[in-house]
Amino acid sequence: MSLLERETKLTVSAQDYSILRKAGRLLERRDQLNIYFHDLDRLMDHPLGHSGYFRVRFESDREPVASLKIPVGWRGGMREMIELEKPLSDFGPSLFPRPLRWVRVDESAPEGFMEHFQASGIERLRRLGWMRNLRLVLELDPGGTIELDRTVQPGGEISYEVEIESPLEMDISIDLYNSIVFGNQATESGRSLNINGDATARNQK
Repeated sequence: MSLLERETKLTVSAQDYSILRKAGRLLERRDQLNIYFHDLDRLMDHPLGHSGYFRVRFESDREPVASLKIPVGWRGGMREMIELEKPLSDFGPSLFPRPLRWVRVDESAPEGFMEHFQASGIERLRRLGWMRNLRLVLELDPGGTIELDRTVQPGGEISYEVEIESPLEMDISIDLYNSIVFGNQATESGRSLNINGDATARNQK
């Protein structure tokens, strides 16, 4: 079954990540290894200009899963994507138990995934690379919930993101973010969080 996922991802600095981590109450910690696959001619070439992807995720104390995400568009500040997810054990030998470099979808993809691959004209996927991610699920007073990601790229670069998946929590989480990270500086300097994805500084005249 396909689900419509809505999310907002916000790129933050290492300093802001640290501030948020200390301010929130830790609900869950997940160590993840994400392996990405693409059909370079089709899956990435989406008319909306957003990249879809197929991902295999290994996670501590959880069954590995495979996910297909296809961009649909934007609703306000939240990105909408079709998301399919199944246990990796449901897939063929080119993916389970360990993914190979090349995957023929007609031999590996289960029902549900196959229909989307066929509709896109995708016959095989190439393994592009991996990223290690530490995901923290935090509760921010008074009631906003966010996910913090610390991602290590194959070359060693580290990036930091805040993810908000519930449309009902987006406004309160962003307000809490501004309050926690910037405090009075948000008023004094004009710094604030941009829902399009960056912590920015606005010049006030």
